Amino acid sequence: DEELADAIRLINDRPRKCLGWKTAHESFMAEVSHLD
Repeated sequence: DEELADAIRLINDRPRKCLGWKTAHESFMAEVSHLD
């Protein structure tokens, strides 16, 4: 569903104060990159 995908994209691409003003996606990718 395109509407749901748009909503998820908005949430994940919004910078968060609790993440040091990184987006949820940026924080997730930084954590995942350490798993290799």
